[in-house]
Parts: sequence; C-alpha cells; structure tokens
Amino acid sequence: MVDEVSEAPAIKGRRDLVSATAIRILARDGVRALTHRAVDAAAGLPPGSTSHVARTREALLTLVVDTLSERTLTDSDDTAASLARLADRGEFSIDELADLLTALVESLASRRDDMRARYALILEVHDSPALHAKLTTESEVHRTARAIASSALDLAGLPTSSSDVDAVIRLADSLTFHRTAVDTDAPIRPVLAAFLKGLSES
Repeated sequence: MVDEVSEAPAIKGRRDLVSATAIRILARDGVRALTHRAVDAAAGLPPGSTSHVARTREALLTLVVDTLSERTLTDSDDTAASLARLADRGEFSIDELADLLTALVESLASRRDDMRARYALILEVHDSPALHAKLTTESEVHRTARAIASSALDLAGLPTSSSDVDAVIRLADSLTFHRTAVDTDAPIRPVLAAFLKGLSES
C-alpha cells in the first residue's frame, strides 16, 4: 500500500514532463516531429519512457490536448472569478469588459508554446474527429468560454444572442492567434473596445 501511494506522484510527474515536452516539440517543429522517441530525447528520459505514459501516437496526442485544455480552463476560471467580483459591485461597464477580455487574451497569448501547439494540432488532426472536437467548438473550453462571454455581455448590458457570443469568442481567438503567430506586441484592447462599442450601438 505504501508503495502504491508513493508511486502516484512519480507517475503524475512523468506524465506532466511528457506532455510539457510534447507541447514544446509541437510548438517548435510541428505535429510531424512529435514522436515517442523525440519526447524521450528532449525530456532526457530513457528510451521507451514516453511509451509507458502514452502507448500510441493517438494517446500521446490526447495527453497533449487534455493538458492544453486544462491550462486554458485555468485561465477561464480566473476570468470567471474576475467577472464575479465585478458583478458583485452591481456595475459593469463596456470599458471594464474590454479590460477583462484583454487580460484573458494576454494570458492566453503569454503561453506561446501552448497556443502554437494548439494551432498546429487544429490544422493536422482532422483524421481524428474526437481530438479535433476537443480543440475547437465541441470542447469543454469552448462551452466554458461561451458561458463566460454570455454572462459578461449580459452584465455589461450588451446583446447576448448566440451570434453575438460567438462573435466575441472568434474575435478573442483571432487576437490570441495574431499575438502568438504574427506580432507579439499587437494592440488588443483598442480592437476589443471598438467591437464592444459597435455591439452596444447595434
């Protein structure tokens, strides 16, 4: 029993190392460069170690996708907590919503390797519908984002139709991509503020 308890943290640590290393490889070299052998080498693990964590390529990709989702949900939780604090005040302006969304985009874009890995996977895993869904509009991340966006728009007195919520998410995702892949200094808040102002006047 003692051996089983003491082994659990080691197993989790190995899985975390494998997933983090796989994400770095994806971000740097793309999906085709991701192999069990490449992860072993980059992580400084004995040959075959990654196979013990994720036996197949599908299992390795699933581990990566799950890790990316967990990290993004942590960002979403932080945004939801900030939104709740603002809601408790009973006031929530468009400017504050722009600030909130800007902070979320900046947080996501700061995890540059994660975002680059996500974009690489979205483009390459069409042969695995389940994985592709977990990276896009059928994921827990997307459902959480829609719930947060809908609540935020409502608190700011803005339209909350499905198309309005989707537009906010698409804009935030586009800005995250631009910050990640094109210009790390690209302005975020002015774009969001202009969009939200336009939404208020529609």
